[in-house]
Formats: sequence, C-alpha cells, structure tokens
Amino acid sequence: MSREPFRASGPAVQHFIDLMDRFAVVRSRAMFGGHGLYRDGIMFALLANGVLYLKVDDQTRANFTKWNLRPFSFAAKGRMVQLSYHEAPPQALEDPAEMAEWCALAWQAALRAQEKPKNKPGGKSPMDSGNSEAVPGAALTGRTGKGDGALASPVPLDKLPNLGPRSVAALAVAGITGLDGLRELGAVRAYVRTRALCPGVSLNLLWALEGALTGRPWQEVAVADRASLLMALEDVQRQG
Repeated sequence: MSREPFRASGPAVQHFIDLMDRFAVVRSRAMFGGHGLYRDGIMFALLANGVLYLKVDDQTRANFTKWNLRPFSFAAKGRMVQLSYHEAPPQALEDPAEMAEWCALAWQAALRAQEKPKNKPGGKSPMDSGNSEAVPGAALTGRTGKGDGALASPVPLDKLPNLGPRSVAALAVAGITGLDGLRELGAVRAYVRTRALCPGVSLNLLWALEGALTGRPWQEVAVADRASLLMALEDVQRQG
C-alpha cells in the first residue's frame, strides 16, 4: 500500500475532521471525487457528494439501518454495488460527542475487517479454476498446516487461496513466485507490476491478491475493499 502522506483538502473535509476531534486524530486522502477518512492508516469513513458514510459490518449494521441510514452505493457494469459504509446519522453531524460514538462503531468495524481469518477458504480464482490443494491459512501463518508450530518452507503462490494457474503464471512473469515476495510488495504493487508486463490482467487479479494475503474470497474483497484498494492503486500509479 502507498505510504504517500494524507492530505485534508478543502474546508468541507476539514469540517468533518474537526468534528471528529473527540474521537481521534483523523486524516483524509482524496479518492475519485471524494475522500477517505483514516485513523492510524485505516479507513473507517468516506465522504462522497458531501455525504459522510461510516464503516459498518454485521455487528454494527443494525445500528444504522434502524435509523434508515442508507448504504453507500455506485453503479458498476450496469448494476448497483453497495459498500460496507452507511450514512452518518444527522445528530452526529451536529454534536462532536455523538460523532465520537458513531465513529467508534465505524472504527471497530474497520479493525475487524483488518483481522485475517486463518481457516477461511478462498474460493475459485477469478482468472481460472484455482488450486484445490491450497493450504488453509498458509497465506497468513506461514506454516505448513501439518502440525502446531511447524514452520513451512517458502509458500508457493499456487498454494494460496484465489490464485490458480493463469494467475500464478502472470505473477511469475513479473518475478513474483512465492508468498514472501507477494507479501513484501503488497497486493497493489504486485498487481501494478504484473499488469505492466501482462496488460491483459484485470482488476480481478487485484481482488485475488488481496484475498490471498488476507485469507478471504476474492469476491468478498471486490465488494468490501474495492474503494480502499482502488484509492491505493491510484496512489501507486501516480507515483509511477
């Protein structure tokens, strides 16, 4: 992920940052006409078309839906896609103490999204049929899966969830052949490097790489992390 400094852009963005002062030090980063809002480098809110949206998950969504707070959505390939962000309640926009409470809910949801499940199957690769011999959790633990505490030899890419033969072949062209190399680059930079040498790869590879590193199906990543990954991709491409 990019390490470019965060920036607050414009008085509207700064207004929300100031309103969140009781919650934490919040920073912003421009993204596709809006802004992501971050605490400690983790995105927990976004601003789009002047509306503040807060991160939700299964544990907190009901807090928002009972107030009829709408999710953030956008059109993609002829259908509407909803992200795991809901409108902030009107009362929070007027009261810093109220805002701090709602931001705390969003922050906890964002932290839970960062947790890396150890035994969640990755599903099929978006580029090909995947590899049925992948070791659950290998991408996260660096272990063989054949005994508690047993250290693994270097984990090849075809043992990771989401990555089948075509994905692995494209990554190999870019010199990425194992978990260590993928982890060092991160999903976004690995995708950029691979796409530069294999222009035919799509964004599905980005979702697959992030899922491989976090132990999640690429389909889940494509919905839940789309905004933050595209923003990071934009940063890396701008840096050249």
